[in-house]
Amino acid sequence: MKLTYKPGKADKIHIHIDGEYRMTVDKAFVQKAGLVQGQDIDEGELAELCEAVSSRRAFNKACDLLERRDHSSGELLVKLRQKGFGDHAEQAVEKLVELGYVDDERFARAYVSELIRLKHYGKRRIVSELYKKGIDRSIIEAVTEDIETDSDELIALIKRKYLSSLNDEKGERRVVNALVRMGYSYSEIRLAVEAVKEEEE
Repeated sequence: MKLTYKPGKADKIHIHIDGEYRMTVDKAFVQKAGLVQGQDIDEGELAELCEAVSSRRAFNKACDLLERRDHSSGELLVKLRQKGFGDHAEQAVEKLVELGYVDDERFARAYVSELIRLKHYGKRRIVSELYKKGIDRSIIEAVTEDIETDSDELIALIKRKYLSSLNDEKGERRVVNALVRMGYSYSEIRLAVEAVKEEEE
C-alpha cells in the first residue's frame, strides 16, 4: 500500500492510502510520525498509524475542552468518551494529569469558591456537586472540611430572595425546602428564618 497526503485548511493534512482518503491529521503529527510522501505501508503499520491518530485526536480534543474552562479528570473523561474516543480518552486524561494541565484538587478548590460566591450553596450541596464532577472522596473532604455556614450571609440571602415568601406557613415551607436543596441544614435554616422574622416584626 502507498501512503500519500495533501494539505488541507490551516495546518490540516489529509492522508490517503492507495489514493483513497483515510484520515486527517496536523502538520506536527506528520513530522513527529516521520511520514514520507509516497512511502509504502503494510497493514500492521497502518493499524499503528490509525491508533496514533486516534490517540492524538483524543488529546487535542481534551486540550480544546480545557481551553474553554478548567475540568476535573472525571468530567473530562466522560466528555471524551461521549465523543467516541474510548480507551484513548483515558490515555489523554492521564497525559494531561502528568503534564499538570489537569489537577483535581486545584479544580475542586476553585469550583468550591465559585459555588459559594455565585450560587450561595451550603456545604452539603457543594459536596454533592463535587461528586457529580467525579472528584475523589479524599479530595472532597480536604477542600470542604473548613466550610462553615455564615449565618449573617444566610440571613442576607433569605432577605434578598425569599422575604416575601415568609408571610405564611406554606410560603415558609417553600423557603425551607429551597434552602435545603441549596445545601443548608434544617437547623441552620430555622435559625436564620427566625432571625429574619424577628427583624421584620
